[in-house]
Amino acid sequence: MYHARPQRVYYRVFWERSRWAFWAGALGVLILVGALYAQTLDFKFIWDDDQIIYGRIDYQSPSRWLEAVCQPLDFSPNYFRPLALSSLLVQIWLWKDNPAPFHAVNVLIHLLNTALVIALGMRLLSNRGLALLGGALYGVHPALIESVAFVSSRYDLMATLFLLLALWLEGRLAGRARVIGVSLVFLGALLCKEMALMFPLVLLLWQLAQGGDGSIKAQLARLIRTERALYGALGLTLVVYFGIRYAALGYLFTAPIGEAQIEAGTPLQHLLLMGRTLTTLATLASVPFFSITPAHHSELPVPVSDGWAWAQLGIAVLILLGMAYLVRRRPHAGWLFAAGLISLLPVLNIRPLEFAYGVFTAERFLTFPLALALMGILRLPSPPTFLLRREQVRLGSRSNSTSAPSPLSVDGEGEPRAGGAALPPSPLTERGARFKKSGARASWLNLSVASLSEGSWGVRALLLFWGVALLITTAYNLPNWRDPERFWLWLTNASPRSPIGFSNLSDLYNKMGRHSEALEYAEKAIQTAPRSGMGYVNKGVALLRLGNPDEAIALFRKATEIEPSNVTGWNNLAVMLSERGEHDEAERIIQQHVLGKPPQFMGHQALGLIYTRRTRLDLAEAEFRKAYALMPNPAGSIADDGLKQLQTASRWIAAAHYWMNQRQLELAERHLQAAAQRDPDKIAYGIAMGRLRILQNRPAEARQFLREVQSRGYSDATVVGLLNEAAQMLRHGEKAR
Repeated sequence: MYHARPQRVYYRVFWERSRWAFWAGALGVLILVGALYAQTLDFKFIWDDDQIIYGRIDYQSPSRWLEAVCQPLDFSPNYFRPLALSSLLVQIWLWKDNPAPFHAVNVLIHLLNTALVIALGMRLLSNRGLALLGGALYGVHPALIESVAFVSSRYDLMATLFLLLALWLEGRLAGRARVIGVSLVFLGALLCKEMALMFPLVLLLWQLAQGGDGSIKAQLARLIRTERALYGALGLTLVVYFGIRYAALGYLFTAPIGEAQIEAGTPLQHLLLMGRTLTTLATLASVPFFSITPAHHSELPVPVSDGWAWAQLGIAVLILLGMAYLVRRRPHAGWLFAAGLISLLPVLNIRPLEFAYGVFTAERFLTFPLALALMGILRLPSPPTFLLRREQVRLGSRSNSTSAPSPLSVDGEGEPRAGGAALPPSPLTERGARFKKSGARASWLNLSVASLSEGSWGVRALLLFWGVALLITTAYNLPNWRDPERFWLWLTNASPRSPIGFSNLSDLYNKMGRHSEALEYAEKAIQTAPRSGMGYVNKGVALLRLGNPDEAIALFRKATEIEPSNVTGWNNLAVMLSERGEHDEAERIIQQHVLGKPPQFMGHQALGLIYTRRTRLDLAEAEFRKAYALMPNPAGSIADDGLKQLQTASRWIAAAHYWMNQRQLELAERHLQAAAQRDPDKIAYGIAMGRLRILQNRPAEARQFLREVQSRGYSDATVVGLLNEAAQMLRHGEKAR
């Protein structure tokens, strides 16, 4: 007893000091990540952000919240993400078009995700240093730049937040609270992004990664026996989610709009596409130093003659074989890699994704799987199971226990666990129990030190070098997301085979009035991808602004031939044909190819222009009003200008004369009634009404209007002629009686 007391005091002091060191380290990691991404608060909206912030009028008002979240996103009829969308809508209501708060929330969510990775690392790795390293690697990883700097990646960030929280609650709570908590958080993830569907399988592999002794079959049997309530609740959660989805959309999944879905080609080409997708994502997770780009491009379908595609398929097979080897030899790491792969299944193009031309994958898909992969990497050099058993045997011998050692693992808080699964209640294994004796704490500390000493200096140096390289790569690439021009210029260099950067840069320069530069980049887009329609559209707009409407029309027509789902191409073609007087063809195009497709206002605005040119101001006004109502920011738009012009009564009077010339007297009267509501010039209005009444064979009313004109001191040959015609009609009428 005399010698044991100083030993217990030593370990108690060491425990307290290491705990405070851990919290300081965790705070340091979060400060590092926060400082790295603080610059995003000065970034602007880019790419799809405009469509989210400005694209739909129902996003702008809290009173239309339910209407907004019960619809799919404009990008696809299958994107139903009401919870993550609601987070964006609240910010739209509060801060309108100020990008800083949107970026700030993205950074905050990323910091929460980093903190959860540290917490999970503590529980899984049983080593505070490795847990901090895992959080730091996750926080600064370049593959997550898109998720944090791109406001539209809020869906991935929030889904990851809920999924990581579900894993944390699974190990933190017990009993009914554990089942309910994990299920509710899982539902939250599902309502943020569809990728969360794989979580029940991910959780199963997560628990296997913490498994004790025994074969896989025995571990699965134990999990099925002890976790029936949890997995039953997760299954019920899926049923609830699909019920919500069907109630809101009227379907579960449907065919994408137009040609948005990737063209996979033959089964062999489809296999090459899946291999390319998996290899690309694995490369981004492991060596993201030369491949960070907003758009990962490939020729689609993947040509069978593409040698690199075959090499990527071979690498993908090696990845799967390596994972199978790790599951057998180092299951604590192997199951984590398998869990990461399972979480990626929805985005491996097994079902071809819905993307822009030539894009086949995206870095934001790694937001959740990367956390699992990093913990798998850090678990590779950790002490194998026999070392843990050796420590437990040593603990048993110190306590003079005669019972056999229990195959327990010890989590980061000193809690006994068995493979992450809930154990049958017992004095030794009940979830949430703590080691009360100082010998248990001593064993935990010895195990942590042993795990560090097991890894070679070379491995530790390699991890440190890798982490520094990740940080430098992120710091180098992050500023490219600052504003649209810099972003698209970067994309043209990072993915020179993709037309997306060239097309969007051309569109940006057209909007800025820099039409010569817009023409240059549109031509580059066409050279890069002759089968992509947007290059032709942007070139047509540039030539139109530079004074070449004939070639612009030809380019718009070419865009629609190449890409029949190109709404902008059809819209521009219809407007130009209407300007040439081909109103019937223009109206047919809008009705068939533009109306009802996002952006919703475009078709109504084009119809307003067409009807204005057809002198159907009544129809034009109705369409402009529909377009105006669908625009979040209509000021200065074509619809806004059109409505302002239609407030002038003289336009309606002129249109009435046109329809009188066409002997369309009903339309003429309709336009004169609209003119009367706009405080018209009394003389012009009286002349038009006098003429209309004569044409309607109502000479007495015509004479009344015309005499009123004369009473105002105005009389010319037109008025005199109309009066004479009215008088003559009256005389003929009297003779007829």
